[in-house]
Amino acid sequence: MFRDDASLADISKAGQRVLEFSQGLSRSDLETEDMRVSAILYQIEIVGEATKRLSQPFRDAHPTIPCSRATGMRHRPSLRSH
Repeated sequence: MFRDDASLADISKAGQRVLEFSQGLSRSDLETEDMRVSAILYQIEIVGEATKRLSQPFRDAHPTIPCSRATGMRHRPSLRSH
């Protein structure tokens, strides 16, 4: 399905961006690198939204992909306290 292909492309691109944006980022950097952390969190939201768009037939055909966990990442609290 075209919609699934587009969603998978969005997931892949967002995942690549998370890896790129987090390159060399230490846990302590999360306290000071606001723009990078924000960019990473936005890409995680994209993964969750794109996963939510995957069709039920696709999900049924790929039961090992944890779609509900990926979708749920959008609702996790921030990586740091406000």
